[in-house]
Amino acid sequence: MIAAKPQSLAPTLFFSDLESGPKTGGANNAGVFVTIYGQRFGATQGTSYVSIGGGTAASYPIWSDTRITFQPGAAATTGTIELITSSGTSNALPFTVRAGNIYFVATNGKDGNKGTFNSPWKTLPHAVQTIAAGDTIYAENGVSQTVDDGQGWQAALTLRSEWCGTSGNPRALLAYPGATVTIGNPNGLNPPTGIRSTDFSSGDGPCGGEWVFGEIELRGIQPVAIAGPSQQWRFIGNDISCPNSNGSGGGGACFETSLASYVKFLGNNVHDAGTAGASALFQGVYFSTDSNHVEMGWNTVANVHGCRGVQIHSSPLGSGYPHSGYNQYDIAIHDNVIHDTQCDGIIADTVDPSKGPISIYNNVIYNAGKGPNNPEQSGSWSCIYVPGTTETGAPGSGMVEVFNNTLYDCGAFVTPPFSNANAAIIEGGGNVNLIVHIRNNLVYQLPTTLFPGGVPYVVVWNPGKNAGGVCAASANCPWMQGTNNLFWGRSTVEKRDPANIVNSINANPLLVDPGQYNFQLQSGSPAANGGVSVPDNFDILGVPLPQGSGYPIGAYALPGH
Repeated sequence: MIAAKPQSLAPTLFFSDLESGPKTGGANNAGVFVTIYGQRFGATQGTSYVSIGGGTAASYPIWSDTRITFQPGAAATTGTIELITSSGTSNALPFTVRAGNIYFVATNGKDGNKGTFNSPWKTLPHAVQTIAAGDTIYAENGVSQTVDDGQGWQAALTLRSEWCGTSGNPRALLAYPGATVTIGNPNGLNPPTGIRSTDFSSGDGPCGGEWVFGEIELRGIQPVAIAGPSQQWRFIGNDISCPNSNGSGGGGACFETSLASYVKFLGNNVHDAGTAGASALFQGVYFSTDSNHVEMGWNTVANVHGCRGVQIHSSPLGSGYPHSGYNQYDIAIHDNVIHDTQCDGIIADTVDPSKGPISIYNNVIYNAGKGPNNPEQSGSWSCIYVPGTTETGAPGSGMVEVFNNTLYDCGAFVTPPFSNANAAIIEGGGNVNLIVHIRNNLVYQLPTTLFPGGVPYVVVWNPGKNAGGVCAASANCPWMQGTNNLFWGRSTVEKRDPANIVNSINANPLLVDPGQYNFQLQSGSPAANGGVSVPDNFDILGVPLPQGSGYPIGAYALPGH
């Protein structure tokens, strides 16, 4: 886990599970339970409080240094959520007070009940199929849905078109504060999927989206499969695991979207994904075909077999949906911890920044690209890989922004099936109009038997000009550009840094304990103020930037320096 920074800094809010809901009804007639996530809230409440549009929250069933659950209560108004502490007032998050009903599911309930707090329902499928747009379900401790719901989609919980929200009135399914709730079969099959939405091929059409899922244990061969066309999905603070998946029959992922836009995937823990012999087509998190307007932030993705921790890739869906598989856009992958992946930590393929920014920043990625070979002997071995390919339509153009990431021990796989595919950052050369722009990245590589002098920092492909397809330092290689990155760990001069990566720092970054994966900076680190200004005002711990005389290199700032 990431350690919190000193309490003297004001609190920082990262995100909330709900952005709207009623302020009355539910438990104690105080409205929905809203959970906010961030840093430096204080271990106990003391005199601190949450304000919603200027009104003080009514109750606080959970208060910790990184997470608070509250009910808005009668004083709340539409506006912003703020946390007021003795160390200062936080940044603001939006919240809209609106109408809607609040329902409950409990192990001692009955589906013939009214669904109220004192007369709860028994099963999640009944709740999902009964509520209206704008309503919220809270599942109490011990509630589970691990068997097929009988809707014909081999899923524990199916979301059909008539069971989705509307614009401004999402439906929500959340764990009651402190409760353990499970959806999907922990053993894998029967059914293979946890939550699944209907898609364009179904007789009654796709579920249009407008759903929030929070603080739930999601299990199965594929715990979450979101289809479309659909939009406005929020997955917040869930625990997602699929250790029995092997990717056979078309791949997949623990969490996958397709034809889904405006997706918020925040604060989730995705872990133990795939069997030891899983296919290269299997990933931890997969934003697939035509998934645009995606934000993936503050998650942990760990122990991924098959291939990548996070994959962006758009493929055509065939004759049934001929206009599909276009380059994806408006995607932000930030403030995540990704580690121990068989292939790359992150691959961002089939992207078009000219239609909407593609940004990868403030991530901590380590032990990515560690191997071994998957059955297809396919993939690449890096922390971040941007191939630049296109499946459908015109190629993309513009810059993929990669900044303030801390990358450690990337691409250590010692027996890859092909060469020049091990590095911290790889640019694939698939599109001469697509540039990988790297700034303020801290890259710390280690030696291996394949690379006794240390695994390469970057590899840039240029198949049209150079022998072996790899761009040499003396060549004009515009496909990767950058400034103010710190490179450390190689005992020899890096031969593959393009000439247009400038102002690099080659010095020990003085990390607290990289061997134990503590990548925060010690006093005197050249990374503390060696960066340039970038389009983000906080580090991975919510420390405001700049600190001291300048901007940090890597995901962590050094407060006061």
